[in-house]
Amino acid sequence: MNQLNPGEEAVGRLFPNFATDPDLYLYRIEPIQGTASVMVMDEAAYNAARFMNKDIVSLDTLGANIPLFRVTEYAQARTAPARPVHFILHPSHTGSTLVSRLLDATGTTLGVREPWPLISLAELQDDLGTKHSVVSEQDYGILRDSLVTVWSRVFRPETTGVVKATSHAGRAVPDILRTHAASRAISLTLQPEAFITALLARQNPIRELLGFSIERMKRFQRRFGDLAQPVHAMTPGEHAALAWLVERQVEHDVLTARETKDRVIDVDFDTFLDRPAEELGRIANHLQLGATDAAVEAAATGPLMSQYSKAAGQSFTPQMRRALMEETRQVRGGDIARGMAWLEQIAKTSPAAAALLG
Repeated sequence: MNQLNPGEEAVGRLFPNFATDPDLYLYRIEPIQGTASVMVMDEAAYNAARFMNKDIVSLDTLGANIPLFRVTEYAQARTAPARPVHFILHPSHTGSTLVSRLLDATGTTLGVREPWPLISLAELQDDLGTKHSVVSEQDYGILRDSLVTVWSRVFRPETTGVVKATSHAGRAVPDILRTHAASRAISLTLQPEAFITALLARQNPIRELLGFSIERMKRFQRRFGDLAQPVHAMTPGEHAALAWLVERQVEHDVLTARETKDRVIDVDFDTFLDRPAEELGRIANHLQLGATDAAVEAAATGPLMSQYSKAAGQSFTPQMRRALMEETRQVRGGDIARGMAWLEQIAKTSPAAAALLG
């Protein structure tokens, strides 16, 4: 008789409550293979996770691979109405991890930071209706709705699931908002020059930007036309400008669309840092979290505001960020200027791009 390993045994014990309880985190989906990976996570593990992708897997992880249809089957069979799940949209490096952690600190949310299946969903959405799509529109809708149900699960009834999208996976969120009327979102942003500076402040920005620019350029061409040089010819500042333009378009779409505009608010991260308690309260109120003024104030004035949100215990204050931004402007001013010139040139020939630049 085959004996189950500890991970399979734990999954088997928890899976009957999969549709309602978050103890089994849906770590990954593989639509082509028709499999899903689930792992055991308690509330403390959710709260500690920086990104909920391969970073959270360790040698001690308890989990198993299961048929993907089991995920959709259980999610569809949920008898009680699913709770709303809300979203944080952002173009990267606009404080999304900090805001997610601050919301958790108010005691009213369960943050799901950058779930890997959302990236897979975005990739599937890109191909819908094409000959090479591996899922039908009907099956895509079932998977999308099942994932929303999974992200809506919480440990405590007074909390609400809030998904912080990976920046380039945010393109899947507009469709989720259109098809789930109870879901709301915040749109984190920076002004173009500040955003380009923030991205170029990294030690080796081109390493991060180049891979994402391949997919972003495809979206750029679909939305704005054949107006830019190829990815290989772009400078670091231009890569950063491309990221701002393409991801800001996603935010603009939900901020202006008739079906979603009343459920999304825009939040400038520099403004947030100037008055964190006020802006955090505005976010909590918009998401209808029921956070008290005292809880918001405690979160906004607590230790999270002086730490690097992606590395617990590492000091990083708003003052340190401002100093880093000014140093980057001094050191990489030419790259920043080239990024801004790229945006201005695109705006001259694209009314859609001009609208984003205001």
